[in-house]
Amino acid sequence: MKMGIKFSRKPLVSAIVFSLLGVSQAASAATIDSVNEDNLAVPPVQGKTLVYTDTEGTGTFGWIDPVNDFGNLGLGIRVYNEPFTAQNTYDFAGCIMAQPDRQLLDPPQKNCQAPPDSGKRFKLKSTETNGPIDLVFNVSPGAEPKLYRVIGKLSNLTDGTNSVGGDLNAFRFETGFGVGNAFSASTADDGLSFGFDGADKLTIGNLGKFPGGLFGGSKVEGLPFFNTSVAEFIESGATASNQDTTETDTNVPSQYKDLFGDWRTLSSVPTGWFIDHDGNPANDSILLAWDDGAPGAADWQTFEKVFDPAVTVDHDGDAGTAEISAAEWDPNSGSFNPAVAGDVLPLVDTLGEEDPDNNVPDAISLVQSTASGLYDGTFNVLIDGEAVNIDAFADWANKPVTVIDADNSDALVATWNPDTELYDIAAAYVETYGSTLTLTEMLNISGPPDATTGLIRQPGYVQGPVEDLANVNINTTISVADTFTLNWPTCTSDGVDTNCTFTLRVTGLNDAVGVPAIPVPTPPEAPTPAGDGPIFGCSAGAPGSPFDPVLPGMVLMALGGLWARKRLSNA
Repeated sequence: MKMGIKFSRKPLVSAIVFSLLGVSQAASAATIDSVNEDNLAVPPVQGKTLVYTDTEGTGTFGWIDPVNDFGNLGLGIRVYNEPFTAQNTYDFAGCIMAQPDRQLLDPPQKNCQAPPDSGKRFKLKSTETNGPIDLVFNVSPGAEPKLYRVIGKLSNLTDGTNSVGGDLNAFRFETGFGVGNAFSASTADDGLSFGFDGADKLTIGNLGKFPGGLFGGSKVEGLPFFNTSVAEFIESGATASNQDTTETDTNVPSQYKDLFGDWRTLSSVPTGWFIDHDGNPANDSILLAWDDGAPGAADWQTFEKVFDPAVTVDHDGDAGTAEISAAEWDPNSGSFNPAVAGDVLPLVDTLGEEDPDNNVPDAISLVQSTASGLYDGTFNVLIDGEAVNIDAFADWANKPVTVIDADNSDALVATWNPDTELYDIAAAYVETYGSTLTLTEMLNISGPPDATTGLIRQPGYVQGPVEDLANVNINTTISVADTFTLNWPTCTSDGVDTNCTFTLRVTGLNDAVGVPAIPVPTPPEAPTPAGDGPIFGCSAGAPGSPFDPVLPGMVLMALGGLWARKRLSNA
């Protein structure tokens, strides 16, 4: 895609033979220092860290969300050199992730081992089917081979009008050097590869999976909505032993595909009904139902969570206390126990995310039904340890998220508009607050639903896309061996320091669509001559050129000479 604005950037460095650098092989292990910005839009363009196909900003096939989960603006991706051990086995030198910058907190905290729901995943958006996105990293020599974990999220934002409706069915990681048309793949034993555990690729977590809050459950997102099994992408056998390419097979996880087909682009994910249970649109709303119908013919479906009272779980991690029934988490059961229901991890531990081999019975099952059939005004949903009553489905459209004035007989003050992401102010309060308020402005002047005075935010129901159906959590590892500067074509040295770069290429795939041409930078136009050359050695009046005061006199002299010549010829 041709961009309207070009950015002048330094080109990625060219190759210099290692033997000429004066750096010994023993000193050539690697530290991934930072993200290379040469092919990134810095600062962001329209809220996006665009990833360009060259260092001139000619085109792009994707971008990174530059805002972290705390609202701070940056690149959206960062390298942290924080040694850690994963799964009590694998020693990492650091990680490539989003930019939570927890080291800046008081007291400082680690990033690579941040707890769940801490904004660790960089958010990479693919905007072109089969279009490669090249992430480049700066590397310098260190003391030994090093292993880095890569923690991200790949979102399908491809063109929903293409021949496959924007659907993807796989993704690919590649290691190499350079970007766009100048990309060259890494080769075996060149000091750059994916991490391996024996003969198997090493990933901490699934190579790729749809979010656990939808499929399989999650320590972060709780109990799943669509399926108790993980919707996981599997690596193709064709790349399983390849050091420098990892590609999933084209089988979209059945848990997802049976409901939605291939991996949908954001513009075509189904619409959902959500409950904003705390009256704060800044927090995640809870999915209640989705539209499974054709355009113009809504078919609202849902899944009921059925808690199995026969399944017992360890709720406190103490072997000395008895396990308790899953019914104590059931918000529609007489056995419901708010004292334990706030922590759903004991139930998640029985599901696909934590029990992939089905060693224990699932604590819940999911039964599909119509939204109107399940939500009749008497049904409760478990939210943050509470049994929250859900209004009848027919009433949701008339109960949006609002703000009321408790000091004025609960008069309506404002209604949240999810399309504009603004509060529309009721007519009686426009003189006080204006016609709209931003979310931040409203949060600053209103209280939560349990407040008793002043402006109070009210729970309500909101329609919107089920965005996580376009998102896949991705994990891989990168290994940089101690021989890398012998082989990489992107190393330079000033005689003292050696610096190199490598590229992690990420591509969302669908073989039914052609591979897009990577744009070629437009060569600079040759300068246009200012004129046809000097007249009598003087400036000849090209637009914008300086005026020569001698020129008019010379013109008059020439005309006078012609007049005199004519007089003589007539004499």
